[in-house]
Amino acid sequence: MKFPVVPVFILILFTCVVSAIWFISPSDKNTGPKTWSAFIYNHGYDSGKYKKTDNFDSYETCSDFAREQSAFYDDVPWECGSMCQFDTRKQGFQCKEMKNER
Repeated sequence: MKFPVVPVFILILFTCVVSAIWFISPSDKNTGPKTWSAFIYNHGYDSGKYKKTDNFDSYETCSDFAREQSAFYDDVPWECGSMCQFDTRKQGFQCKEMKNER
């Protein structure tokens, strides 16, 4: 009886590809504490320019700071985001949650 080399090779190759994708893909596990960041769009919301301040403990403290800064820059738009990280593909910050509740 002949050993099926090609099907076994394809199965091993497929297993390696799937396991590589599994280990390379980013996990959605949150390892750190939930912190908030304030984004103040002092050149307009669509300009891509903003002032970012990090490490607020809660949304309330972030929004208080953002409202104060917004008033300083003539009521410019602002947002608070939680667990933000820089995304090199999009060249900007991506947050798990973004909100602006006035």
